[in-house]
Amino acid sequence: MPVKEVLAIDAPAELARLGLNDHLSAQRSNGLRAMVERIRRIASEA
Repeated sequence: MPVKEVLAIDAPAELARLGLNDHLSAQRSNGLRAMVERIRRIASEA
């Protein structure tokens, strides 16, 4: 996936659309959020 496409994705909205927050513990939800932030940071540095 091109970097522009990665940065254009509204990850929190997509995760909310999937309803993941309703099925993940707080700790896993925080980990998922951290992973999304890391992916966006790496993509913005590319």
